[in-house]
Amino acid sequence: MPGAFSFLGGTQYTTGDKTMLTAKECFCENGIISGKLEFYEFRSEQLQMALSVEDAIRDNKVLIAEAGPGVGKSLAYLVPFINWAVAEERKVVVSTYTKALQNQLFVKDLPLLKDVLGVDLRFSLCMGSGNYICLKKAGLFPKDDLFDQKFYSAQVEKITRWIKTTETGLVTDMDFIPDGKVWEKFRRESDLCYGKRCRHYEDCFFMSAKRQQAESHLLVANHALLFTALKEGTKVLPDFNALVVDEAHTLEDVATGHFGLEFTSAGLGNFMGKVEDLIKLSFLKHSAPDKAGEAENLVKDNMVKLRSAAEIFFHKASSVLAMGDGSREFRPKDISCEEILDSLRNTRDSLLVLGDQSEDPDIPEMANVYAERADKMMRSATVIFRDRPEGYVFWADRRGPGPAGAMSFNASPIDVSRHMKESIFEKISPVVLTSATLSSSSRKGDFTFFKERLGIYDPLEIAVDSPYNYKENVLFYLPDGISDPVAEKGSFKSDLAAHITAVYDAMGGRIFALFTSYDMLNAVASAISSDRPDIYIMKQGDMPRYVLLDVFKKNNNGILFGTTTFWQGVDVPGSSLECVIVTRLPFGVPTDPVNSARMRAIRESGGNPFVEYQMPQALIMFKQGFGRLIRGHSDRGVFAVLDPRIRTREYGKRFLSYLPKCDTTKEIKDVRDFFSKHTEID
Repeated sequence: MPGAFSFLGGTQYTTGDKTMLTAKECFCENGIISGKLEFYEFRSEQLQMALSVEDAIRDNKVLIAEAGPGVGKSLAYLVPFINWAVAEERKVVVSTYTKALQNQLFVKDLPLLKDVLGVDLRFSLCMGSGNYICLKKAGLFPKDDLFDQKFYSAQVEKITRWIKTTETGLVTDMDFIPDGKVWEKFRRESDLCYGKRCRHYEDCFFMSAKRQQAESHLLVANHALLFTALKEGTKVLPDFNALVVDEAHTLEDVATGHFGLEFTSAGLGNFMGKVEDLIKLSFLKHSAPDKAGEAENLVKDNMVKLRSAAEIFFHKASSVLAMGDGSREFRPKDISCEEILDSLRNTRDSLLVLGDQSEDPDIPEMANVYAERADKMMRSATVIFRDRPEGYVFWADRRGPGPAGAMSFNASPIDVSRHMKESIFEKISPVVLTSATLSSSSRKGDFTFFKERLGIYDPLEIAVDSPYNYKENVLFYLPDGISDPVAEKGSFKSDLAAHITAVYDAMGGRIFALFTSYDMLNAVASAISSDRPDIYIMKQGDMPRYVLLDVFKKNNNGILFGTTTFWQGVDVPGSSLECVIVTRLPFGVPTDPVNSARMRAIRESGGNPFVEYQMPQALIMFKQGFGRLIRGHSDRGVFAVLDPRIRTREYGKRFLSYLPKCDTTKEIKDVRDFFSKHTEID
């Protein structure tokens, strides 16, 4: 049995015959971590955070912990939770927003601490089941029948060979990224899993991972998987006792997606492709005409009608809603879903008939699962187009080429606080929520916005500054002479191109240019490229993010143009990145349906949407962008803001006061001199 567990001002505690150490003894100047790690630096901020995590564990509370870059917050929360989980045989989920941090925790931090602390720690990396190969699916179809194109067939062959050597069965362990259409034929689908009835059960990579997770103390997951588990239960993650949410500033956005509903052209297309594969498989298994053959023909006929109904529905929706690329709210009278619901219903019913008539062991299971998927899509569409419950915003989104593009219809909760309370804060404790940006004002530790948006009451709170010397190592560049981005949008684009070029000429590269829209990003990139083809521009969307970052790190003469995902969760330490340019203050798009609905709700309750919602959101994203610049004690760099409103509007002062105190200039020559000065010092 585990022994008594307590944190008493740095004293030791015991579990069984094992004497363990508290955070104070681990993180103090002569503690065990500094004694075992050659390059470890004592940080009082890290110790403060670790002690607060211990308090949260002891008191079974929620802790909000803001910790600036360089604090080492992952070790600060891992050490107390490792000691607690091992001593009490508890299970802790650590959830991250980005795969990069998830990988860092699993590959670097946890193995390191297991060795340093000398404990019998068991930990697992938790990935969504769709990341695993399904051995049953891999053997279901003759490989020659999967694809005609050589490009796809070559990938099928690569995957077939990889299956024989992989130890994890994870798509992320392949030496190439398979096309989505190819991986779809191989990946695990939870509702098609036979469990112990499957002949591959003992060799199943996913089931092996689940067995390991069941025995682990710490489970390293991501937010998407966490929220899926909150909705679907232990078949996604094992029961756990405590939760750490890193990169917690993203929680409201993630929760909005997971607590909502959607009806999409992509999802419907995927469903139709699956059913067509099923018809093909059923035909292969039933060579002679029989009742199953009649059922196959019925499904086939209904699929033809469903494809036609889907094409008409999404084309008409795009036309009626007058949508290019973008999002907008819609009303029930704007578009009817009756025909596509009828087609889905008929397809569902014919799948159930096929399941009843087929004598093959595989066909009934697949037919019934696909019938349930059709039913699930019908339920979502009914809520979105017909029922429309209160407290949700209903909106359409269209992206890509073609008459209808890729369309989705969505129902998103306007307020996620109730969902968060019911699924997390009333069920799980302790909970630690941490990020470098949780405050919503220049007053350190002001978590009002964060708490209200997520429904957190009476938490423990701590805010610790970064140990980095921003005053010496950062220069703010705020030039004059730039047009207003709202009133003078055309000239603003030209001014951005000119000033980004000027910064490039002063530095020669190593620059992030952060945008708030793809349209402006592409327009400015095109303007610079046509005028200055010598400038090497890397754009988000041209290649996968991790490839883009790798190329950027290897080339010191370029500019990386990025939008939302590059404002946060990107780590480029050292001299590879020495300038971050914010092209526009990151206010959420007021016409975005979810933002618009939330602002409307605040206004209707007598509040001020700009002060209570738009401004706090923008401040957090702004500080996230600044956080890309300095990733180590010796890093240095220029933080440039090209939005003139930071000088001309009263609220601009709030953005500047939200950042550390640094020297400020409006002269480009000071940018050149800044690096010259540091070169001389070095």
